[in-house]
Amino acid sequence: MLTELITNAVKYAFPDDRSGTIVVQAKRSGPGRVEIIVRDNGIGMKNYREGSLGYGLIRSLVKQIGGELEIQGDAGVTVTIAFCDASRFPPPGGREPAAG
Repeated sequence: MLTELITNAVKYAFPDDRSGTIVVQAKRSGPGRVEIIVRDNGIGMKNYREGSLGYGLIRSLVKQIGGELEIQGDAGVTVTIAFCDASRFPPPGGREPAAG
């Protein structure tokens, strides 16, 4: 997901050799919740194309992890992905490791 979001920012946020900044942030937004934020200060995005390949890929990956996706495109673009951290998922095989 990060690769796709950063690649999109590099390709579309700064046309004509315009300079700018891309910030990637990960934080715990609450108990058992994680947020990943990718923000640029580029030209912004009036509307995203629902059917675009990049958007479809991001939406699909976020759905796979049971996450939520928010996109804001006013001043630059900010994409926020929120999901439960790995401690909320059962370990492989569905069982807790035996106490040692």
